[in-house]
Amino acid sequence: MLYAKVNEEGEIIDVATSQSSEYKLLVAPNDPTVAELLESKFKNIETDTQEILDNSDVDMMRVIEDLIDLLSAKRIIQFTELPMAAQKKLLSRKWVRGVHNGSDDGLIIDDTLSSDDNDALI
Repeated sequence: MLYAKVNEEGEIIDVATSQSSEYKLLVAPNDPTVAELLESKFKNIETDTQEILDNSDVDMMRVIEDLIDLLSAKRIIQFTELPMAAQKKLLSRKWVRGVHNGSDDGLIIDDTLSSDDNDALI
């Protein structure tokens, strides 16, 4: 996700990968002004593209989790068809997100997992 900083005239003057008090407006990367700003940022040696990718990875993981939940709810896929490692990772993240948001969503993590499996959950 990209957020824009605008001047008094409402023109986009800068973009960032995270929202803040200055960068409030959600923008598309294919917007001509945004694309131009991104191009100039990428040309700047000080811009760390790995940071941009890392920030978007976190957002994409949430999108993928929500997409899997939606496809499962619509019975397009069955959660149990996913590889066991993927099921464990998704259930663990869902549980952690639930705890973070103040609810456990009724998830029960299997206590019979080995300590190695528990380390792999998060």
